[in-house]
Amino acid sequence: MPAAGEKTRTERLNVRVTSDQARLIRRAATATKANLSSFLVESACLRAEEALASQQYFVYTAKQWDAFTAALDRPAQDKPRLRRLLSKPSNLEQQ
Repeated sequence: MPAAGEKTRTERLNVRVTSDQARLIRRAATATKANLSSFLVESACLRAEEALASQQYFVYTAKQWDAFTAALDRPAQDKPRLRRLLSKPSNLEQQ
């Protein structure tokens, strides 16, 4: 029975690895006292979170931050060509 808050695993992912990769992963799972499946899932989820976070959070130098905030603080500029483009129905809206 899953622990409280834990969801039942119903999805299956199949991967192919080299024998060296398999040995490395098994050694790491053993070293951390985790079963192979849990080790793989936790490792993959941590890597996935890192990959997604790198797409969401930005680190700026002071100079870059100043340029970024200055761009945000500038008054809006009218862009007639952009206004025309956005006033037309998209290809998905056209029939």
